Amino acid sequence: MSGGPRYEYRWCDGVKYKKPTSLNAPSYITLLMEWVETIINDEAIFPVQVGTPFPKNFRSTCKKLLSRLYRVFVHVYVHHFDRIIDLQAEPHVNMCYKHFCYFCHEFDLLKREEMAPLYEMTNRLCPEVLGVVK
Repeated sequence: MSGGPRYEYRWCDGVKYKKPTSLNAPSYITLLMEWVETIINDEAIFPVQVGTPFPKNFRSTCKKLLSRLYRVFVHVYVHHFDRIIDLQAEPHVNMCYKHFCYFCHEFDLLKREEMAPLYEMTNRLCPEVLGVVK
């Protein structure tokens, strides 16, 4: 899946795709959403019983999950922004993006360098995430 001319995201789940594999965006996103669903429905990772501890790898799992979801924002903004405008959905999509960025920032779940493809937009919408003070 492409995030523009400088970014290619390859799918690797360690099961069916043991090596990073180039896929088109619909295939990548479908596999990603299936993987996310599997992760969040796994009670060993996301316990549902009160008092059940989260696993030691919970934070790293969340970071990986959110990093991969961020790639969807990159793809959508880079390749489909005109369509977002046509649908008059820019304010909604931007708000979703801002919530996502602020959440990741608040809990230190996304590395700043991972945000490079959308740096300019992030700087415009939520500069605090990048450490820029208005």
